Amino acid sequence: MKVIAFVGKHNVGKTTLIERLIPKLKEKGYRVCYLKHDPKGHGVTDKEGSDTHRISKLVEKLALLSPNRVTYWEWGEFKPLEIVKRFFSDCDIVILEGFKWEEEIPKISVGKVDAKNVILTVDRETPLEDIIKVIESLEDMV
Repeated sequence: MKVIAFVGKHNVGKTTLIERLIPKLKEKGYRVCYLKHDPKGHGVTDKEGSDTHRISKLVEKLALLSPNRVTYWEWGEFKPLEIVKRFFSDCDIVILEGFKWEEEIPKISVGKVDAKNVILTVDRETPLEDIIKVIESLEDMV
């Protein structure tokens, strides 16, 4: 499995780039998965006051099963590669958004950013094909 993180400053276009990139990778036959860093903890399990919201304060793990989705939450200190190994082992490429501090994960920087292990710096004009070539050349991490 290839793992790559996209890093950059706020509102630089990371998510937009990833949204354009994923369909191209899927067209090439890759199973692509995604893990986003939520450093401020804005992600919530459900609306405040709901059953899952109230229970989430009491347990270490919680899942919300919907007709076409499972939202899973587990509290603790985790490293991104631990999560990738645990939940994305059946993916060909795992795209992370954020995690600029994680040293062992190779990164594509959208604009200039201070991060370790940046292997490519891109902007809005960088052809997706150039990014795909870099991702395909990565060694499997997991």
